[in-house]
Amino acid sequence: MNATIATPADHPTDGRSLTFLAALRVLRSVSAGMINVAFPFLVLTELHMGTLLLGLMYAAATVATAVLGLGIGLATDLIGRRPAFVVALVLLPLSAILVVSSTSVPSLFLAAAVGGISATGSLPGGGVGGAAQPIQSTLTTELTSRKDRTRYYSLLAFVSGIASAAGAYLGGFGSIQEVFVFAALLGAASLMLSPFVKMGTTVRRSIALKSGAAIGKFSLTGMLNGLSQGLITPFLIPFFIVVYSVTRDQMNVYAAASGIIASFAMLLAPRLERKIGFLRGILTTRGTSVLLAVIMPLVRVLPVTLFVYLVLPASRAMALPIQQAAMMDMVSEDERGAAFGINQTARLLASSGGTYFSGFEFATIETDPAAIDLPFGLYALVLGLNLGLYWFFFRRYRPPPGVASPSNG
Repeated sequence: MNATIATPADHPTDGRSLTFLAALRVLRSVSAGMINVAFPFLVLTELHMGTLLLGLMYAAATVATAVLGLGIGLATDLIGRRPAFVVALVLLPLSAILVVSSTSVPSLFLAAAVGGISATGSLPGGGVGGAAQPIQSTLTTELTSRKDRTRYYSLLAFVSGIASAAGAYLGGFGSIQEVFVFAALLGAASLMLSPFVKMGTTVRRSIALKSGAAIGKFSLTGMLNGLSQGLITPFLIPFFIVVYSVTRDQMNVYAAASGIIASFAMLLAPRLERKIGFLRGILTTRGTSVLLAVIMPLVRVLPVTLFVYLVLPASRAMALPIQQAAMMDMVSEDERGAAFGINQTARLLASSGGTYFSGFEFATIETDPAAIDLPFGLYALVLGLNLGLYWFFFRRYRPPPGVASPSNG
């Protein structure tokens, strides 16, 4: 059975709108990168609140991002693109303003929840500011032809990743308070570019989903993907702080380099799609991350750990544009926002559970140094199961003609 469902007639790519969308994503990504580095240092080294409380903040933020992302995704289809997009863009600068206003525990929890300061990866992964991702992906889909779609997914992810890496580097300069002020200004500036992005007027009149089966499959795989991600991704920077006592002016360089490598890896997605297809691309790249996750806690030699940290995000993210394009092949035009929102919600809710668990494990490292190994082992196990589901669900998927060789799907 062919897994591809019929979609509306293709349309030309809107380069002008994509340029403005890329520009606002760059501003948001710089802001998010700064916050991603500054927030754990604020909690751990300036306020001395501990990894357990940081983990709880990350978990709460992940749940909030899931709920907000779902709401914005559904509103994208049911109310309209423009109002949903404006709401999504406001949340990130508002979060930074909350941190600037107060560093009390309730204020930091609220800031983390509003801005999605969950450290569950890049923006496409639902990281800082990730509540906007469902509608950003929906707009990218509508502004591109199917032939160009994977390429633009990867290009936009690339520029966002480079910008996030730049933000991570900038997050090591100045006081932490100044970092959050600048992050708020950049987030507000991105809002000013939104009127220049052309948006469709497709509105869905019914709550029922015609593409429910496809959305369900992607959401189940997304759930396991999110659980694995939540187990270790939020704690990669704290890992260096706790195990190696890395300082902020060192960590910002490592985080920037990791982001740059992951961003360049994204550019390989179109070639990956043409050569080996969606399914093999997922199995190959994320299978590699399973091996890397096993190595990281077992070989506690800084150069080895750094190598894994630099490569692990790239191995996870490389096939994401292919996965997004394949999902859009199987989803109706008026259900794209819902598809991205539901998928992200499933992924992030599961991720919050992983983050909550790992927060306790990291908190006991002083009395039980081996406790830090368990999240990495569980990551490998869960992601391996996830890859098995990808094979079961999508082994019969075939891309549209001209996108990739049918034998590679």
